[in-house]
Amino acid sequence: MLISTVIPIPKGRNVNVTDSANYRGISLSSIFGNVFDLVILSRYASHLCTSDYQFGFRSKRSTGMCTMILNECISYYVNNGGSVYCTFLDATKAFDRKLSHRLYDRDQPPVIIRIMLNMYVGHVTRVKWNGIRSHTLSVCNGVKQSGIISPVLFCVYIDDLQCSVADLGVGCMMGEFFDGILAYADDIEEYDDHLTLSLRRLSCMPSSHRALTVAIPCWPGRQEPSLTGYNVC
Repeated sequence: MLISTVIPIPKGRNVNVTDSANYRGISLSSIFGNVFDLVILSRYASHLCTSDYQFGFRSKRSTGMCTMILNECISYYVNNGGSVYCTFLDATKAFDRKLSHRLYDRDQPPVIIRIMLNMYVGHVTRVKWNGIRSHTLSVCNGVKQSGIISPVLFCVYIDDLQCSVADLGVGCMMGEFFDGILAYADDIEEYDDHLTLSLRRLSCMPSSHRALTVAIPCWPGRQEPSLTGYNVC
């Protein structure tokens, strides 16, 4: 349950195969570990729920639904003579970040928490190349690749960021409903009817998430967004 095997796959046919950055690692994990993930999801799914701002890795949710809500909100403000300032947040290698300090605060039974901690702390992997396996390496960051529960745990981590932004009480509203932040997995869209409020909300995000995101502000009326990216620090 603690050992996985990573098989490097080239990202394209014409890439430089001598550069390790041009490979995508496909992880093969233990079947017993996947069965354990299914048991946790079947019995404790209610402890791993996220807010309605997240559309990734959830049943009956899609990118089309997320895009529709964004388009409707922008149309609502534009048709009423307002403006909308959007900021796209893209988490750089988000699934490889150290997430364990946020994944277990969900009122699960202590024995389940201890097992999950042991599975992550003791997780080791090895690389298989041309039929040859390397020595095992410790994996200290991120959620397990190929783990069934891994996408759910990542959404739990991102959910803290979304709820913190929503709790500030400023942003786009449609009637009595807050509609100022949406996410599909690690792709987050934050939008506001005032530019200064949008930037202030970014500066107020939790410190544990600030190094995670890269923001690109976009202003309405321009054919292309501003390409001035910056780390939210």
